[in-house]
Amino acid sequence: MKFLRHALFSLLLLLAQSGALTHAADHLRPDAETAPHLCALCIVAHSLAAPFASTPPSIALCAADFALPEGGSIPVFSPSDVSPRARAPPFA
Repeated sequence: MKFLRHALFSLLLLLAQSGALTHAADHLRPDAETAPHLCALCIVAHSLAAPFASTPPSIALCAADFALPEGGSIPVFSPSDVSPRARAPPFA
């Protein structure tokens, strides 16, 4: 099932990219009445031509940020220590 979903998404991406490229080429025709411009479809499909970025996320995480403080301990709670937070339905 996962393979079928990935194949379908790959096919849809290929079709969307070819449609966006065809539309962009339509703007460059020499016999076009108006000068080249950006239409709503060009703005929506502008990122389809680029491949997915393989860069790491812009947030750099350091292991020191997650270290326990000196001499610190993590409190452990049992399920019986926690009181229920659910309420009954309101009366009509």
